[in-house]
Amino acid sequence: MTATVLRLTLWVFGMTLAGSISASAIAGAAAAEPATTRVVTLTYLKSAPGRLAQLERFVRANWFAMDAIAVRQGLFLDYRWFDTGSEDGAWNAIVMVTYRDEKGFEGVAPRWAPIQSAHRTVLPDGFAFAQLGRVVENRNLIEHGPFPSRLAVSAQEDQP
Repeated sequence: MTATVLRLTLWVFGMTLAGSISASAIAGAAAAEPATTRVVTLTYLKSAPGRLAQLERFVRANWFAMDAIAVRQGLFLDYRWFDTGSEDGAWNAIVMVTYRDEKGFEGVAPRWAPIQSAHRTVLPDGFAFAQLGRVVENRNLIEHGPFPSRLAVSAQEDQP
C-alpha cells in the first residue's frame, strides 16, 4: 500500500469510528433524556413590618442551607429568593424550588426528611421565623420541557 492509500484508509476508518461513537453518544443521551415536565414550587411569604431583610437572612441560613444539601443529593435542581422590596401587598417574597420531575416534593419527601431532621435552626438576627414573617401560601406550577440548560441561557445573555 502506498502512503497515500494508507492515509486515506486510516482517515476513512477514523471518520467511520467517530461517526459511530457520535451516534452512540447521541443514542445514549436520548435514552437518558430528562423529564419532560417538572414541578416548580412557589412559597409566598409575608414579612413582619420592617423585617424583610431579616426574613431573607433567616431563609438563606436555614431553608437554603437544607436546599443546598438537597441539590447536592439530586433532590432539587434549584432554589431561589425573590422579593418585592416593599411591604405592600398580601405577600412580599417568594421562595422558588425547582424539582427534577413532575412528582415535586412528594417524590423526594423520604430523602428530604433526614436533611430536615439533621438541620439545627440558625437565628442570624436572633429572631425565629414566626417573628420575621409567615408563609402565605404554596403553589405548585408545572413546567413543560424542553428545558434550556443554564449554560446555554448564560451564554446567550453574554451575547451583544
